[in-house]
Amino acid sequence: MKKFAFTCAAIAMSAPLMHAAHAQTNITIFGTVDGGVRYQTNANNAGGSKVFMGTNGWNSSNKLDIAGTEDLGNGMQAHFLLENGFNLATGALDNTTNTLFNRQSFVGIKGNFGSIDMGRQYTIAHDFIADYDPFHFNYTSLIPLTQASSGTRFSNDIKYTGEFGGFKLELENSFGENAGSFNNGSARGVGLQYYAGDLTVGASYNRRFVAVGTAFRNEDYYLAGIAYKIGSFGISGGYMIDTIEMPANTANTVTRNIFGGASYSFNDRVKLTGGFYKTAVSTDRAQSKNMTIVGLDYFLSKRTKLYVEADYNKYRSAVVSTLNTAGVGHQMAYTVGINHRF
Repeated sequence: MKKFAFTCAAIAMSAPLMHAAHAQTNITIFGTVDGGVRYQTNANNAGGSKVFMGTNGWNSSNKLDIAGTEDLGNGMQAHFLLENGFNLATGALDNTTNTLFNRQSFVGIKGNFGSIDMGRQYTIAHDFIADYDPFHFNYTSLIPLTQASSGTRFSNDIKYTGEFGGFKLELENSFGENAGSFNNGSARGVGLQYYAGDLTVGASYNRRFVAVGTAFRNEDYYLAGIAYKIGSFGISGGYMIDTIEMPANTANTVTRNIFGGASYSFNDRVKLTGGFYKTAVSTDRAQSKNMTIVGLDYFLSKRTKLYVEADYNKYRSAVVSTLNTAGVGHQMAYTVGINHRF
């Protein structure tokens, strides 16, 4: 982190000089700092409760971004983004591999044709779910959509985004970089979204070739969603299904997510959002989980808000599994915190 802080400081100090020398170049540093405290019942299979601080944010992830753009003329623009995630409670990186820009690191070019970006970046599914999720990817550590969005991010990825009238088209290919096979470890996707005033509707598809044991298997992911806004009221939802093809005589792993909810802004300062998320995994011993969550935001300014949320998780089977890590029948939790964007 010291090295990262030194890098950010150097860029911040040199940015005005670069801007003076090249008036069409712009470099910015921005991010999010989120801290909160959470109380959870049935945190273990003995029924014990737990009070703890969000290490990487509750309402949103803690991150520090360095972004740059350059006007190339004739409607063309070059750009890049370096995004680092960090643990607010300790100041450490938010990953166990000490990867500096683990969240995103890509460079691209944009013009009338659209945008082409290369590097580590969000998947098409992640781009689209942000419109259909009632919380718009807040409470990502609680809500199951991030983990289910076809990998969340792809490394070694090239992605095209184009807008044509009311349509947005996205195409991507993540290179597996395995010798002797173009497919092993790779991923490809396509997504189409339509915007008509306050209505947004779309769908996406990804195929990954993932390692399962000593072999690579096909993984197919489908997403469909819709969102509609009427003044201060918004409603949205979607459906996702992910299937990993297993060897003969072994059942495929099928994960389904159904989600939906609504939000209402009382005024510029107060917003209430509620959502329901059902996750079912064919090979998980707990079988399924239903999550109901309600969150209230109070904006102190355009960049700073206080938040409180309550969520209830109900498991079909009270057994320890990937879906039900505590092996309990249900859990209730409350979170309070502050979120600041800079």
